[in-house]
Amino acid sequence: MRAMGKALAVLLSLSPVSSYADWKYSEHVDEMRGEKAISATIRSEKTISPQASQAKLVITSVRSASGNAFIFDLENAQFSCLPPLCEVSMKFDDGKVLELKAAPGKDSNTILYVQNPNQFVATAKLASKLIVEVPIYKQGKSQFKFDVSGLTWEGETPSVDGLFAGVGGQRWAEPYNPTSGLVDNGFGEGDDRCYIEAHPAPLDLGVKPTKITHCYYQGRHYSSMVDFEFSKIKQVVSYVSKQVGKPELDIKEYVSWSDIEEKNLLSIGILGSKKSNVATLLVTYVPADNLVPPRKLVTR
Repeated sequence: MRAMGKALAVLLSLSPVSSYADWKYSEHVDEMRGEKAISATIRSEKTISPQASQAKLVITSVRSASGNAFIFDLENAQFSCLPPLCEVSMKFDDGKVLELKAAPGKDSNTILYVQNPNQFVATAKLASKLIVEVPIYKQGKSQFKFDVSGLTWEGETPSVDGLFAGVGGQRWAEPYNPTSGLVDNGFGEGDDRCYIEAHPAPLDLGVKPTKITHCYYQGRHYSSMVDFEFSKIKQVVSYVSKQVGKPELDIKEYVSWSDIEEKNLLSIGILGSKKSNVATLLVTYVPADNLVPPRKLVTR
């Protein structure tokens, strides 16, 4: 909470320096500590819920050397939260509904600090619209709509090394290149398409892939699947564990690394079948995945 309070103090002292569309950008320098904080702020364009027609929701992301923050500021109304955390929901474009936790501001019922600030910035940079649902005092759950297109503020992104950079030469959220030699495998619907590498190149997994699949949503890379022999799963688990800086996990037919996302941006897991001697390493760029509509279960 101390870091959150500091972020709020910085927010209140920020001065506007530029703007693009509805986004407002500001920066502030703490002369005593020599730290610079920057922010990007946007106001709701309209309230979807009639009972909260007079309310406005303001979203601000703050980044500084001492930490990042993602803040909801409610105007003309008050949040209704049961301590210690408040439940809020967000939906970017036509993607899945994200259920998040938020901490109320100290001595304030109009401020919420929402989890995963880096994830918000990375997703908003790819999206065009956002719907936020928050609990409002005497009005229940209320929804606010935002136009988030045109965000140019620099948010956190994965590093340039190893799995955090991408898989098989594909970079996270980069546009699909029709000359890359990828073959449409018929998996996916509409803007959500997956392609296989015709000639998968060796990776730094310690094993030779039998197939590599890359998935794109609206032409942006968000997921990769690497198939390999199940008998080599120990080698792959060892490699991934070193990549994410975690102890090796017990070998099972499903292995996942939770709470390892670099800056909340990646999800990694392995699904295998000893009977068929096939295992798949699944690496997903979470912000782009948040934009993808719920996919029907398809057997590959």
